[in-house]
Formats: sequence, structure tokens, C-alpha cells
Amino acid sequence: MNSPIYKTVPPLKKRVLSDDIVEFLIDAIMKGDFPPGSKIIELQAAKMFEVSQSTIREALRELEIRGFLESKPYKGTFVRKFTIEGLKDYFRTRTELEVLAAKWAAEKGLRTIYIPGMDRLLQDMERFVSEENHVAFRKKDMEFHKTLVESSGSKSLLSAWNALSHSYWAYFGLYFEKQQYNLEDQMEKHLAIYSILKTGHPEELKEAIESHYVDISYIIRVLD
Repeated sequence: MNSPIYKTVPPLKKRVLSDDIVEFLIDAIMKGDFPPGSKIIELQAAKMFEVSQSTIREALRELEIRGFLESKPYKGTFVRKFTIEGLKDYFRTRTELEVLAAKWAAEKGLRTIYIPGMDRLLQDMERFVSEENHVAFRKKDMEFHKTLVESSGSKSLLSAWNALSHSYWAYFGLYFEKQQYNLEDQMEKHLAIYSILKTGHPEELKEAIESHYVDISYIIRVLD
């Protein structure tokens, strides 16, 4: 774990929670400081953060749950490598869940719950477009879609959506969108989704959601 990112570790409190380390490492991974396949050495990380190995271990477990890391027996813990199969499965499952959430929200008349929240999120996203802040934009992007799912009023649906390791796949999107898309393009696509939601016709939503993902065929060419 010899990444120069550890030279920029901010001053930490005497009692650092594993959550602090989780957020720091997520930002570092999403910025590209730890590329796919990078090994995370527990002891070295503990020394750099000046915390116990148990604290680091807890943080790494959380990052594994979120999909960023994978443990390999007798080899260690690594930043997950991208796979086309995983991406296709994620996009398909997420799309179906979000379309279903929008349908249930419209049926129950819950649009007044998510529309105001989405409006505020879109304002933040527009600001990050002007700042060209891809990481901050992507985080608000995921909040936007989570708000959509929450509007269904179904805890089970939200739980299923939360289980999809969104942070990792947001990182995946960041990794490729800088080569393929610009933030203005992504902003327009989210405004299109928002417009459809306001009409209360979720049957039109699937195509809009699918069109805002990174192009899988492009990614295949890059990975090959």
C-alpha cells in the first residue's frame, strides 16, 4: 500500500472511527488514487492512520460490503477489478428496481415526497457541473436515485436497492465517464428522468434510466 495518497492523510482525531477511514478511502478510490487491483495492506494502513489494526479491519469489511474491495484467501484484500458481467447485472437489476419504485410511488400518490428532494439535489448537481467536480456530482447522482426508490414507500424495495453496491459502481462510472461523457451530458439525462417522474408516467422511465448509464460497448472496447 505505497500510494502517495497516504502522504496527504489529514490530521486525525485521537479516537478515529472506522467510518472516517471508510469515507477517506472511498474518496481516494473514486479519485483514482487506488486503481482496480490495488492491494490494501492492513498493517501499513493502521500505521498511516495511527489506529489499531482492528479499526482498519472494520473499515475494510465495510468497504467490502459496499463492493469496493474483495478478499482473496492467502493473498490479501484488493480494490475490486471491473467486470462486464458484473456491470450488466448491476444496471439491469437497478433499472428494474427503480422503475418499479416509480410505479409504486405514482400509484400511492407519493410524488410530493420525492419531487422536492430531487429538485434540491438537481440544483446541487448543476453546481458541481459548473465546478467540474465529478466525484461530488456522482454522489448527488446516487442520492437522486435513492430518493426515487424511497418514494415508493417500500422498505423491502429500498433494502434491495441498497444492496447493489452503488458506491463501487459509481466509481466504475467515474472511471469511464471522464473518457466518454461530460457532466453536462449527464446533467441533461437526469433532468430528463426528473421530467418523466413529474408526469407520473413511470412506464416511460426505463429507457431514460438506461440511456444515462455509461455505454457498455464502449467499456468493452476499453477493457479489451
